Amino acid sequence: MALPPEVAQKVLVELQTKVVETSRQLATVKAQISTRDREKKLSELTAKELESMGENVSAYRAVGKMFLQEPLTVLTKELRDRVDAAERDTKNLERAAVKLERDLKDAQGSWQEVMHRAKKAEQE
Repeated sequence: MALPPEVAQKVLVELQTKVVETSRQLATVKAQISTRDREKKLSELTAKELESMGENVSAYRAVGKMFLQEPLTVLTKELRDRVDAAERDTKNLERAAVKLERDLKDAQGSWQEVMHRAKKAEQE
């Protein structure tokens, strides 16, 4: 079925808007995934270093411009919790990225279909 040019124009504008918006969202999600991966690696390395120290070592947490002494076990537990949270967030963001990639592919396919139908209408 051929599309009239004015209908094809309207649909193409809507699809182009959707493609641009979905691409922007996908880039944002990928940047968030990268940030969470970096945070996870940093927490893992810090926890590993703290675990290699003895129990009698003084450990401090930065709070603003000051440092508070904390037990080593508390600090390592918090770091492990950060790693777990980063892993959960990364999995959720990866699911969102897959959905956005699928939406982008569908929108691009629809755009190509509309273009094909518009060309067909011009030839008739």
